Amino acid sequence: MSTKTQLSTPILGVKNVSKEFNFHGRKVPILKDVSFSVHENEFLSIVGPSGCGKSTLLRIIMGLVPPDKGEVIYKGERIQSVNPHMSMVFQSFALLPWLNVLENVELGLEAQGIPKKQRQDRALKIIQEVGLEDFEDAYPRELSGGMKQRVGLARALVTDPEILLMDEPFSSLDPLTAEGLREELLRLWSDKFTSPEIVIMVTHNVEEAVYLSDRVIVLSHRPGTVLSEFDIDLQRPRNKRGHELYELVDKITSLIT
Repeated sequence: MSTKTQLSTPILGVKNVSKEFNFHGRKVPILKDVSFSVHENEFLSIVGPSGCGKSTLLRIIMGLVPPDKGEVIYKGERIQSVNPHMSMVFQSFALLPWLNVLENVELGLEAQGIPKKQRQDRALKIIQEVGLEDFEDAYPRELSGGMKQRVGLARALVTDPEILLMDEPFSSLDPLTAEGLREELLRLWSDKFTSPEIVIMVTHNVEEAVYLSDRVIVLSHRPGTVLSEFDIDLQRPRNKRGHELYELVDKITSLIT
């Protein structure tokens, strides 16, 4: 089992969130009345068909995009700007090519005004934690896809976020690299001495969601709304090929398709 214990205290609440985008003068609804809560020490995945608003929902939770209707509540306070207690890992790595690994990881700390020596020490520690020791001076062009995503993960974790948001973090990686990084993510999350307390991951990979998560939320076709929620009550470490896991995968997949 995880070293963290599931508690009932809601940390984050998404309440009746709706969003439209304007495409060539036409309003297109993306999300409609999405509501759910996220609890302490929870790993939550959000799945659904392509274009249902999963990534938009993550950005609304972070405070990068405002909802048209509804609200996001963090510890009793409505989110109205970027939440400093959250960090995000992107599918496309989003590394700055002119900065080396150490400089890319330091970015968030620099934005917070952390002194240079202090931010370097923190960045070097998290670089070692994600398995990139000895690559501090390497540039993104010199790294494999898996290593780039480790840099993205280190950059997100270095600010010590309570909530880690992940947008299709493993979808552009080869299967073996993705599998290794999933295990790395579980190790970091389950360690009670490290951040984050909560992970919210968007993915199109249902098997990945069931393997990693405590709970899976299924969104409908656009406009995305909550179709169902599944509690993943399987003991950790989980059997990737276990019958119970695949039974849940089949149930969730049938809802999406």
